[in-house]
Amino acid sequence: MRDQLIVRALERLSEIPHLECGQYPTPLHEMRRLRSHLGRGPRLLIKQDDMTGPVFGGNKVRKLEYVLAQAVADEADVVITVGSEQSNHARITAMLAARLGLRAVLVLNPAARYSSSGMRPASLALGELFGAEIHRVETRDERVPTMRAIANELRFAGRRVVEIPLGASIPLGALGYVRATLEVAAQLAANDLSPDYVFHASSSGGTQAGLIVGCQLAGLETQVIGVSPDDPSPSIEAEVNSIARGVASLLDLESEESRPAVRVLDGFVGPGYGVPSVESDAAMRLLARVEGILLDPVYTAKAMAALLSWIGEGRLTDRDTVLFWHTGGQLALFGEERLP
Repeated sequence: MRDQLIVRALERLSEIPHLECGQYPTPLHEMRRLRSHLGRGPRLLIKQDDMTGPVFGGNKVRKLEYVLAQAVADEADVVITVGSEQSNHARITAMLAARLGLRAVLVLNPAARYSSSGMRPASLALGELFGAEIHRVETRDERVPTMRAIANELRFAGRRVVEIPLGASIPLGALGYVRATLEVAAQLAANDLSPDYVFHASSSGGTQAGLIVGCQLAGLETQVIGVSPDDPSPSIEAEVNSIARGVASLLDLESEESRPAVRVLDGFVGPGYGVPSVESDAAMRLLARVEGILLDPVYTAKAMAALLSWIGEGRLTDRDTVLFWHTGGQLALFGEERLP
């Protein structure tokens, strides 16, 4: 019976429309030099989803392939979404909207990393270059009400509007990471690899939900560990569970009892969202110098800091294999001078 459910879920996944915007499969390789440098710990693999496509699209591309396919099917002419000024999701939404001939509206709050530096985030500059209409708010709490108000005004004016939640982290968007898990499962099988853990940055929840359901479909006995760059573990875990239930419903899968418990670590946020910590800076420098891999200061450096901490504490041993999922975002390292 279970095998039949999995087969049906895979068939259902193949039937749901999505765009082809990324470059797949993204690379999977072993970080031998990092393991050697550490002198202890697990076998270390990395899935480089920072290489999904243009402008450091990262994990945002996979999710938007589904959400924007639905927008096109609904004959939308405007897409509107939210984020911070350094938002990868907002930038990629603007880029893909330009490619599809859609008007993009971005509701953005200030990015802490840039607020006192006299610089503006590269993501913001590129969003404007892609032709997005920018609406600024002061706080995260103002974003969604502002998005809804703008969307209602546009609908009243006769426009066909799709509102895309933060990170496209809804069940439809999370299907991108169900497919990504099936992709990496094939790569792992080809190399006779089976990770015990997957470490990745988890914030709005869609990536982690997709990975969890994807592992279920692929038959991977892998613990998916999310690392928060912002919110407390309980709130992210609740969001991941909610999205995973929605994904299971889309794919006609059984209830959540057959899925492992969601786990999110919130001890590596540091000074706050988008603000590097001592540990994340060290992790970023280490990966750059030992593996030639560039992390970002908002998400992946903090996820790597968590992984390195677990290794240092002996929680991961040479009997384990760990897959680090690089979700992109390196453009947050860059900015430009604000114009007067």
